[in-house]
Amino acid sequence: MENNQFCQNPWNCFEINNDGRCFFCNPCFSNFNSIGNLFEDDIDTIWNGEKAQNYRKDVLEKKYTCCNYDNCNGRKVDELPFDTLIAPYPEYVNIGYDFTCSQRCIICRDKHQALSPEEQAKWEGILESHILPITSKAKYMFINCRGEFFDSKHTQKMYRAIINNNPDLKIDFISNGIKCTKENLEAFDLLNRIYRIHISIHAATKETYQKIFRVDMFNQVMENVRFISSLKKSGKLEDFEIMFVITNENYKDMLAFVKLAEELDARATFSACIGGYADYIMNREEYAVFYQNHRNYNDFVKMVKSPVFNSKHCYLPDYLRNLQPVSFKHSVENKLKYIGRTYFKMDIAQNKDNIQIFSHDTYK
Repeated sequence: MENNQFCQNPWNCFEINNDGRCFFCNPCFSNFNSIGNLFEDDIDTIWNGEKAQNYRKDVLEKKYTCCNYDNCNGRKVDELPFDTLIAPYPEYVNIGYDFTCSQRCIICRDKHQALSPEEQAKWEGILESHILPITSKAKYMFINCRGEFFDSKHTQKMYRAIINNNPDLKIDFISNGIKCTKENLEAFDLLNRIYRIHISIHAATKETYQKIFRVDMFNQVMENVRFISSLKKSGKLEDFEIMFVITNENYKDMLAFVKLAEELDARATFSACIGGYADYIMNREEYAVFYQNHRNYNDFVKMVKSPVFNSKHCYLPDYLRNLQPVSFKHSVENKLKYIGRTYFKMDIAQNKDNIQIFSHDTYK
């Protein structure tokens, strides 16, 4: 964010986390500075309480001590249309607390997830008192950034209650695309409400897609994104984004992914920011190809210098564009470390005096 600009999120954005904590934007960008908790505070105290006012004061003074300032890509303006620490209910609400998903993408999770009946009851218990009020004046709602809408009966129920309370609400929608069919979009009255849609694909080929999602659904996803593309091309959709979180498993698809975005009239958005907590975190050493100690780092750096990423259909963050290669010696050392780490392991048997040495591949 430029020093001469303001972030408007503290006056018109609200995000709900899975533990009930509330933020003015993505928790990562706000350094996890919560303004309150839905299960502990009333909604007016959260939105206009002391924590919220201090946050707004910090932004008005351009201090940004509450923010992850360097990495923020937030909603910024030259002049704030606000000069008060108290604000009306927000225009933009992110309902992102439900992790329910029937897939187990390596970037996100290692098992299928769903809210328990107790968790569902807990959230539904604050529907009238917290969620309906905070969404009552919203113009836009982002749903669901941490799970899959089409897999969650609970989120679908909450969504219906929210739009019945706010019939003019527009939807900013994210999905893995597998069940994002024309029929499903129509069934939930989403075709007339979605103004922006993001589809997490993370691959441009069937082979790579299967490595990331561990299912053979690439053709189905391509069929669905082509339908969404037709909405964009006909002017029925304002914005269409296909998302690609970079790992060692998929980075060689990046160039083709930009070409796919051009074909779909979509924007290819690349990220090295991992929100998951399972396979990627467990195998970060292997997956994080954009780290200098990765064996394929130089190959990755060379690729992101391609002019293909200058396409108007591509968003590649500057921190990736500006990566510099490591020395030849460093690169060789990285590869040798990988070979040693992957193929040989010394295992001292608990009940024997000998040392067993065996071959294996940790990451396959």
